[in-house]
Amino acid sequence: MSAPHFVIAGAGIGGLTMALSLARRGIAATVVEKRTGFGETGAGLQVTSNSGRVLDALDLALPLKRISVTSHGLMIRRWADGSQVLEMPSSPERMPTPFRMMKRNDLHTVLLDAARAMPNIRLMVGRSVDEVSQDGDGVTIGLAARDAVGGTLSALGLIGADGLWSRVRDLTGDASPPVFTGYEAWRAVVPARAGDKPRVTLHMGSGRHAVHYPVAAGREINLVVVRQAKEAREGWSREGDHTIVTDHLAGASQALRDLTGAAEGWQVWSLFDRKPAAMAKGRIALIGDAAHPILPFLAQGASLAIEDAAVLARLLAETLSRDGAPGVPAAFAAYAKTRAQRVARVQEESRGNGRNYHMGWPLSIARDFALKRLGPNGLRNRYGWLYDWQDTA
Repeated sequence: MSAPHFVIAGAGIGGLTMALSLARRGIAATVVEKRTGFGETGAGLQVTSNSGRVLDALDLALPLKRISVTSHGLMIRRWADGSQVLEMPSSPERMPTPFRMMKRNDLHTVLLDAARAMPNIRLMVGRSVDEVSQDGDGVTIGLAARDAVGGTLSALGLIGADGLWSRVRDLTGDASPPVFTGYEAWRAVVPARAGDKPRVTLHMGSGRHAVHYPVAAGREINLVVVRQAKEAREGWSREGDHTIVTDHLAGASQALRDLTGAAEGWQVWSLFDRKPAAMAKGRIALIGDAAHPILPFLAQGASLAIEDAAVLARLLAETLSRDGAPGVPAAFAAYAKTRAQRVARVQEESRGNGRNYHMGWPLSIARDFALKRLGPNGLRNRYGWLYDWQDTA
């Protein structure tokens, strides 16, 4: 009997983690990527302990160590003068799995190398999911290709990991569109400087904020500047005019202006929000941004996709061993039920952070006072529910 087989739409971080999580459990996967090559755009990301445990369980700890920086904590500063609001050192005793900071394409390369080493993972580029039909035995997926017939694939189920503008989500009948938030994120990397501490630094201002942290094993610093915008642009990124972000930073602290002044090649993302999807319908499931886009104010977009993959792979393996192929819809439904409350909470926490980061005077005075009163231990405990997560049956 041939091994069970699933098709995954999207070869980003979520899709590749999904394929690896299935393959390690003896389940074959075909990953379909609409781009004509494998790659990942973007600057940096944080892999917090909740998702780091998943990657470690996939035997990726060593390659991740080579490309990442372990965070030594969080520093929160005011936008205008750079004064300290709160410093929260890392707590290895509380969270033995480190907070890792890395470039997005470095993590993608680690996952892609691991996937290519698995004989039961097939990678297809230049193809996208166009249509899908379901029956009691599985799914038949029609593929589209540029200037050619894409062909079809058969599988026990389809997993959509194809991002915010997910075609697979559309095929489930969920037509709720992404909604522009009125903000855009400007991202760049600059060379690391001597004396920079390996931690996340957040600068909060009225209607704006900035974040920076080291990546690329400490050789570079990832910069993110979030500003208000009147118009949205679809798509993953576009080149930004550096004079716009320079003008935006005119009222920032000297230290922040010095750091960002060294940046070239700014990339801009319009920030969209979208309500969570049902996450499963019959033999179709959604993971990551296809299911629940997360605003970048809690650094959990990649982490939630990695969590999704771990939970879905475990439930599929358990169900297939017990009920065989007919159990796939039940496994998908169990996955959706298991994840719904957590992903909705993370989405709302991220939205709340965005409101808090961007408070103007006088609300910002009350916010800063509340943070100081909470203190590093209080802030750490507040997010224990997020970072202490583990995939358990």
